[in-house]
Amino acid sequence: MEGILIVILIILIGVIIFLCSRLSLQKSYYAYKSNLLDNVEDSSTQKIKELEETVENLTKAAYTDITTKIGNRDFFIKRTIEVLSREKDKNFTLIGFDISNIGKVNQMFGPAEGDRLIRYVAQRLKINSMRGSIYAIVQSNLFATLVPTQKEAEILSWVERMTNDIAGSSDVFEVELRFGIYKVEDRTEKISEMLSRMVLAQRSVSEDNKVNYVFFGEELSQQYEENRRMCAEMEQALEDKKFVMYLQPMVDLHRNRIFSAEALVRWEHEEKGILSPYAFLPVFENTNLMLKLDYYMWEEACKTIRRWIDNKLEPLPLMLNISPIHLNSLAFLNILSGLLEEYKLQRDMLVLELPERALTSGSGDVLEVVKGIADNGYELCIDNFGGTHSPVNLLRDLPLTMVKLDRNFLKENSQNEEGETVLRYLIAMAKELNLTVVTEGVETVEQVNFLTEIGCDIAQGYYFSKPVSLREFDKLNKKVKRHGFRTNEYYPTFRDLELGVDIMEKMLDTDINF
Repeated sequence: MEGILIVILIILIGVIIFLCSRLSLQKSYYAYKSNLLDNVEDSSTQKIKELEETVENLTKAAYTDITTKIGNRDFFIKRTIEVLSREKDKNFTLIGFDISNIGKVNQMFGPAEGDRLIRYVAQRLKINSMRGSIYAIVQSNLFATLVPTQKEAEILSWVERMTNDIAGSSDVFEVELRFGIYKVEDRTEKISEMLSRMVLAQRSVSEDNKVNYVFFGEELSQQYEENRRMCAEMEQALEDKKFVMYLQPMVDLHRNRIFSAEALVRWEHEEKGILSPYAFLPVFENTNLMLKLDYYMWEEACKTIRRWIDNKLEPLPLMLNISPIHLNSLAFLNILSGLLEEYKLQRDMLVLELPERALTSGSGDVLEVVKGIADNGYELCIDNFGGTHSPVNLLRDLPLTMVKLDRNFLKENSQNEEGETVLRYLIAMAKELNLTVVTEGVETVEQVNFLTEIGCDIAQGYYFSKPVSLREFDKLNKKVKRHGFRTNEYYPTFRDLELGVDIMEKMLDTDINF
């Protein structure tokens, strides 16, 4: 009996020892789990903190202009909405200004100096900003500030202070600012429309003005409403495909063949007939309709080239105008690439024409965008070169394949020997840089002969053809391929003598015959 009790006691002790060891293991396990959870919690907390910092940095970057390091357009719109909705007891005024002679600065001293000046103006705006105001750069060379006052004396005092402060920023050149002023009346109005009113006033400042500012008043209000009405009409016309593509031939002076054509837009207006771009593009350029119109025209160009290929016709590369609004980023290339893929076209079927004014008045960021376009395989042409503010270094610094001389440059320099010398050496320089030279605005046989003599490659103008519809262009191109380009040749006959035809007048007639 005693032995049994001892065995039972030993078993109980063993069970107790086993349970104690299990309990110890459980405690260790739970301690491990607790430490693991603590580590996971710490790690998660750290990751959340890192993510929050990343989001904060991305948000800051999204609302900051790269060049000036102050707020951008998105920042300005966001903050203006917040302030106008929160501070309802205050009156506000929107003031916008730009450096009106930035093009001259870029021309004389280069884009780097232009960027330096823009950064300097941004810092002076920050220092001189009114208490409680918001400021930002809303375009590459357009600053805006929302100030908590509508008192003209205070507004004009600030304008004068900024003008005098910036005017003395350089000992080499004078910096000129122009201001547009819009008093905010309707707070429910979209901020983008407020900015449009401000810009309309700012662009109304001319060199003839005795002051460098304009208030948005009744006259500009009527103009703005007329522009809005026209925009609505144009948007409907876009949907109804009332805008059509015309082509103006570009003639190879050495082969007497059509080398290419420039795609130009026309509006088939129901009441006013065919409208040229001068009638509506200035209104488009101040709205996002410019983007829609460009996308529409680019697709029409791709459709035309695809139709030539499908109909076994030799396709010609088309010149597409790229509006300045696109040169803020490379985003528009996604649209172009999508169109090329959809219509199965190569990039060399499109030549992108970049406006000279956008390159000379823009910042260094614009030039980087241009280089990015070339890196994506597109051929580039600078349009309207030879104007007042065309720096020759653009031909050297930009990845161009073509340069198009401005029509006024040809007109002004083809009337005397000095001007012809300028033309001759400019074309020679462009050729040395391996650029194809196009001259637009060619209207006389003398101009054609002179341009051919001095080595110009391509000519465009009414001497050859005005912009024509696609059907007329196809007929024209077919005739040129068959016969080449030649002027009318008149051979008098006895029949003409019998009819009393003015033979001398006929022989002097230089109309074009394809």
